Amino acid sequence: LKKIKGVGDKVADCVLLYAYQKYDVFPKDVWIKRILKNRYNVPESNIDAFVRSKFGEYGGFAQQYLYYYFRDAAG
Repeated sequence: LKKIKGVGDKVADCVLLYAYQKYDVFPKDVWIKRILKNRYNVPESNIDAFVRSKFGEYGGFAQQYLYYYFRDAAG
């Protein structure tokens, strides 16, 4: 997917999560990175390891809850 112009890591991860039920995939955008830094004190370089250890095979679900909760609370 990333060979297609304009498709980066986040979009590819979203396709894997939503279309192919790859629940361990954790799409990362600016909001998610900000949440992990501010709430869990996780630097960007350690996000993947943190997500694997904290959320395991259901990281995709965790990402959705984190995104929704913090975006809704911030808005």
